Amino acid sequence: MGNNSIKSISEKDQSHIKNLVALAMADGQMSLEEEHVLFATAHRMGMSSEELEAIKSNPESIEFIMPKSYGDKIEQIYDFLSLISVDGSIDKEEVELCRALALKFDLAPRIIDDLLDKFFGGNR
Repeated sequence: MGNNSIKSISEKDQSHIKNLVALAMADGQMSLEEEHVLFATAHRMGMSSEELEAIKSNPESIEFIMPKSYGDKIEQIYDFLSLISVDGSIDKEEVELCRALALKFDLAPRIIDDLLDKFFGGNR
């Protein structure tokens, strides 16, 4: 059950935003660049700033929803990697959380490494 005050997007998308918030906070702080990516992703989904703030301030109110299709899973992983790479610094905690999310999505954690190599051309 998603947050009842968030009506504009599906529970699956609420879960995705919740995961992005957790990822942005994995290193203990959310950079301004990560905040911008989070806002842009929420906006792309049709979520208002107020709804995003509701998730950020109360993430435990959002239930994890497994993306159903392989394409949805990869899209979410891509968003995760976009978020962790935006500030130019990829922390080990962020990568480990991405790997854990890949496992939760029934994807091989190696996908994260492969995509990171594509993002950075092996220079990470």
